[in-house]
Amino acid sequence: MNTLAHIFFANLLLVFGAPSIVSPTTLTVTSIAAVITDLDHLAHLRTALKTHRFKSETRTMWHELPGLLVAMAASVAVTFFSASLGQSLLLGFVSHYFLDLLTRPTRPFYPLNSKVVFLGLAPRNLRKLTAYDAVITATFGVILIAGLQGQGIFSI
Repeated sequence: MNTLAHIFFANLLLVFGAPSIVSPTTLTVTSIAAVITDLDHLAHLRTALKTHRFKSETRTMWHELPGLLVAMAASVAVTFFSASLGQSLLLGFVSHYFLDLLTRPTRPFYPLNSKVVFLGLAPRNLRKLTAYDAVITATFGVILIAGLQGQGIFSI
C-alpha cells in the first residue's frame, strides 16, 4: 500500500482500537511507526520509479518477520516507560506488516523461507492496483476523519 494508506490504517486502529490513548502525540507516533518499515525501499527507489512498483524481493529482512519481531520487542520496551507510546508504536508497526500481507506479495518468513505469499486481495495489474489503492486510501481517510471528529480531536 502507499504511505498514506499505511498512516490512515494504523491511525484507524488507534482511534477505534485504543480510543483512550488517542492524542496528537500518539497519532504522530503511530504514523511514523506505520511508515518507517518502508525505509528499506529507498535502496531500490530508482528501479521502482522505472517499473512503478516495489517487488517483494526488494524488501530486506527488516521488512519481514525479523523486522516485525524487533519492532514488537522495541514497542514492548517503550511500554515500560510510556504505555500509550509503546502501544502506539506497536499499532503502527504491526499494522504495516498486516496491510502489506493483505494487499501485496510478501515473503513473510524471510530470511527463513523466501517463498512469496500473495493473498490476492488486491489486483496485480498496475492500473487496477493504482485505482484500488486510491479507493482504499480515500476510504481509510474518510473513516479516520469521522473517527477523529467523534473524539473531538478533529473537526471540519
